[in-house]
Amino acid sequence: MSNFDSLSCHSISFEMQQNFLCSFCHHLLVDPKVITCGHRYCSLCLKKIIKNDESTICIVDNCSQIIMNDGIYKDFGIENDLKRLTDIICNNKSNGCSWQGNYMSYKEHLQICTFQRIQCEYCSITFTNQVLYEQHYRICPKALVSCPLKKFGCDTQIRREDLEDHILSSSVEHLQILADICSSFQNQSITTNLQPLSIHTIPTSISENLDVKSLQNELIKQTQMIEQLRLEQKSLQSMLIKRERDLTRVSVDLQLFKGELCQLKKEFELSKTYIHNDGTYLWRIDNIQQLFRNAKNASKPISIISSSFYTSKYGYKLSLRLYLNGDTSVRDKYLSLYITIMRGEYDSLLNWPFKYPITLCLYDRNSKQDHVVHTITPDLDSDSFQQPKMDANKSGGIPEFCPLWKIFNQEFGYVQQDTMYIKAFVDFNIYPTKIWPYWTKLQSYGLPNNIEHIKLEELLDNGK
Repeated sequence: MSNFDSLSCHSISFEMQQNFLCSFCHHLLVDPKVITCGHRYCSLCLKKIIKNDESTICIVDNCSQIIMNDGIYKDFGIENDLKRLTDIICNNKSNGCSWQGNYMSYKEHLQICTFQRIQCEYCSITFTNQVLYEQHYRICPKALVSCPLKKFGCDTQIRREDLEDHILSSSVEHLQILADICSSFQNQSITTNLQPLSIHTIPTSISENLDVKSLQNELIKQTQMIEQLRLEQKSLQSMLIKRERDLTRVSVDLQLFKGELCQLKKEFELSKTYIHNDGTYLWRIDNIQQLFRNAKNASKPISIISSSFYTSKYGYKLSLRLYLNGDTSVRDKYLSLYITIMRGEYDSLLNWPFKYPITLCLYDRNSKQDHVVHTITPDLDSDSFQQPKMDANKSGGIPEFCPLWKIFNQEFGYVQQDTMYIKAFVDFNIYPTKIWPYWTKLQSYGLPNNIEHIKLEELLDNGK
């Protein structure tokens, strides 16, 4: 990811953008710290640079400033500027994270982002969030640490897991260091007390400190204490590894749950756009203007597909396909509407090929009620109406369903409030063609399907 990918930079100068970035990780500053040379680092990045409380040099090119603990300051000014940023993108976007928000939320998000890939520089273990990494960093067995006697003169740096061996193997050198310190203390005390005191007035405690055996006992105690700390560290490390595994499992479960929730949300939103019942399907299509512009500007015909619906609880599975700007042969001239036979759960129980006429109605919601009605009569030899072998058959229907000039004409109500309604009616009774004008009129009465069928049967019985 580039340096500025996580910023909303529309009105921010290049110089200000530079001030917002860490000199070490080159991402947006988190808990910004500034050193005496003026360069800024994330708080955690600065800890990585200054290892074991030792001073180091600023890593920015051509900067030779030594970083000292007493020369590090919290940068309140830059942090206040950062708090004004909005629409920040997570720097783990390249790993799949889609989070976006303001700066304060960004800091909180980084602590729990499961798309992070943080690798320990010592043992190469990869962690999925910052908290676990920081906990591990403090106890990593491969990390370099200083000898406990560093402040007394032992400058050895060694892996944490080898610290116990170092203490045991260097016990003679450590005793010598402690003996030299005690000797120095003795000489200083004697010099101080010789004027005007006699040598016999030297405190007894100084003589006792000269006892090497006592120093050796003290060193053994320190060794035992370090061993105890090592055991506690090992136990804590095991707990953290277990916690990491648990969190990984929880993270995976959470991602699966989010995926399922997202799918359910999509299905719920989609379900609000249609109604179906016993072979009758009502499809509501929103955002018609935008969908039409997309179809008009596309390099090739594009369609929108309805949700699938069943002709009955255990019936045929169908869907509608709509080309708002027309299919290939009639593009820019007609609205094209097709039916698609889909593979359903109960296909093996049904008769094939699909033989029932399907009447499609585009509603005119003006007072004219000039609904556009066409009937698709299945071609029993066409692959479109055979039992599906794949998820869906090739669509079949009516390319010249309705002229485009009528669709957006104010005299008609095919599009109102940026919404269009299309109804599909599967004719299991196989009504004669003469019935459809009467059926079209019935669409404005809001009758239940069974009442519609009764009305149509009455019409046929009366010979109309």
